[in-house]
Parts: sequence; C-alpha cells; structure tokens
Amino acid sequence: MKKYIKLSLLLLIAPILLFGQEKPVKKYVPKPPPVGVGAVETFAQAFTDPNVFIGVFECSPKSSFTTLSSGEILENMPGYFEALNRFSMLYRVKPIKGKFVEPIIFVCTLPPPLFEFDRGRRLPGFIPPFRSKWVLALEKTSKEYRIARFGKDIEKYKFLNDRTTFDVQWYGYGALCLKWPDEDKGWTKPEYLVEVPEIIVDDFEAIQRVVPYIQKEKIDPNELASITETSKALKTDVSKSIFEKVLADRSQKAQDPNDR
Repeated sequence: MKKYIKLSLLLLIAPILLFGQEKPVKKYVPKPPPVGVGAVETFAQAFTDPNVFIGVFECSPKSSFTTLSSGEILENMPGYFEALNRFSMLYRVKPIKGKFVEPIIFVCTLPPPLFEFDRGRRLPGFIPPFRSKWVLALEKTSKEYRIARFGKDIEKYKFLNDRTTFDVQWYGYGALCLKWPDEDKGWTKPEYLVEVPEIIVDDFEAIQRVVPYIQKEKIDPNELASITETSKALKTDVSKSIFEKVLADRSQKAQDPNDR
C-alpha cells in the first residue's frame, strides 16, 4: 500500500517537475541593422525596398474619434486602450511611398535589445512624444510575424492588422524628426535624434518619383535627365546624402556580376 502511495505521488509530481523545467518560449527579435548603418543608409534602402513604406506622421491627441476603413470607431473597439501600453499610435499626414489604407498606424515601442555580437552596440529606439511629427520608414508586418514577435494574444486586438501595424525600419534609424515638442513640457531630446526641416518632404517626394527609373536595368536619356535634375534640386543635406546612396547602391549592383 505504501509503495502504491509513493508511486502515485511520484506520478503526480513528475509532470510538475518537468513542466517547471521547460524553457520559456523565446519571442522573435527582429534582426539588427548592419554595423555602421545610420539614417542615410536606412532611408536609401527604404526607397528601393517594396516591403518598406515611407510617410509623414504625427503623434498628437485628437478631439474627434478615429473612423477606420471598415467604418468602425477605433476608440470603441475592445482592447484599444490596453494596446496603447505596448504600441504608439500615429496619425497619417502624408504618404510618400506605399499606400496607407487607414488614417492611423501602430508601431511597437519596445526598446531595442543589446546585441552581444555587436559588442553591446546600442540601437536607437523610437518612442514618439505627444505633439511630435516624423518622416518614417516603415516595414510591413504579417499576422505570422506579429504572433511570433508579440505572442498569440496579439490576435485579440482586431485593429492591429496588416493595414495598421508596422515596424520602424531598423529601430530608430528609420525615424527623422520634423517637430519635437517644447522641452519645457518635459520631453528631452535623445542624443541620437535626427532632426530635419519640413522641406525634406518635398525632397523625398522628388526622390520617390525617379526611383523607378533608377531601378531599371537600362535608363533612357529622358529618365537620366530627370534623375540628374532631381539630384541638383534637392534642398537638404540629408536628402542629398540619401539620394547619393541610392545611386551608389544602384551602381554597385550593376557592377556586381552576382546580382545579374
């Protein structure tokens, strides 16, 4: 009888011990950018990558409700306020590259990790304060990606979907600040912040118009003239550097026989 009791207890305890020894499921962590990458390299890639959109967004409280393309009121949807603890919501001001279906987007505000193989390199994060305005390079997400990164419970937020949820490309490198709120309101600018003037939006729209020409294997004389004209017309140093990088990458790809 005693042996039976001992055996029964062992059978009950064993699963508990085994369960306690199970390793927790590691959530997906996006790959870091290559060493040496900054805002210029990030946006140069954004202009040529079909999975990356570019647009102007602001993080400012609205007095009215937000109506989604489905006709639903975002603020009335289950989990809306809970989701704001994990994501930042920004309002679309102007698309530059790609089609933004909804008037808002959500981006993850989890801090970027330290990557040991980069010797503790710190990547810039992106946590937009109220009344800030940005040009963002945004990677599209899928249902599978969101579950892998944030867990299956992310599915309960109906409004976090392919149309609304993006990653800022390469963490904070994909964010250029058009407007930062007054520092006397408690917002201190991070050291890595890249501030740009509003005129850069015109520059980016001009770049986007000629990128399809640059991506062609053969560029005709009229297209080449447009590229040259765009290069001369750019008004900001940042946009000039980005455009030069786009052209340099295209030239390097044309010379590399492995890419043909």
